Amino acid sequence: MKTSDSRRGGLLSGLLITFAVLVCLVVAGGLFIGRNVRVQTDSGRGGDHVSIETPAGNFSIQAHDSGKSLVDVPSYPGVRRKDHSGGGAEFKWTSNTDGRDAGFTVAGEEMVSDDSVDDVVKFYKTQLPAWTLVTKLDGSIHLELEKNGYKRFVAIQHKSDGTHIGVASIGEAASN
Repeated sequence: MKTSDSRRGGLLSGLLITFAVLVCLVVAGGLFIGRNVRVQTDSGRGGDHVSIETPAGNFSIQAHDSGKSLVDVPSYPGVRRKDHSGGGAEFKWTSNTDGRDAGFTVAGEEMVSDDSVDDVVKFYKTQLPAWTLVTKLDGSIHLELEKNGYKRFVAIQHKSDGTHIGVASIGEAASN
């Protein structure tokens, strides 16, 4: 009987020591992050900006209120823009070790037209002849272009309040 009691005590001691070590590591990690990571925010300059400085480098996010200018896709004539339906953001990483920058941007906007899906598709096929036309399983139609590190698309779909047109872009920061 004594052997099973001593095994139980050894197992319990091992678990308690492991738990105590994990708690110490979490506290030490929290102190390191608290002392070495700085977060700065700034509203203005056409959007919101967040900068996170770490020992390894700087990560920044710049949000833009309007995504249309970033997408660079022609607007369909006579569309209604939905409130707060567009915007964009630029994500950028600057390394402290090698000084290299990396980043990408995303942007998009939604518009609504009273014209038919066919009329909207015809307009965009004329305006964007090099783009690929794709019909999705849900019945929406996409025109897509992937080139030089970025992807842009126009999504067209009929809904109860009209033909919805979504334009978006994602790619390297320098290409948008």
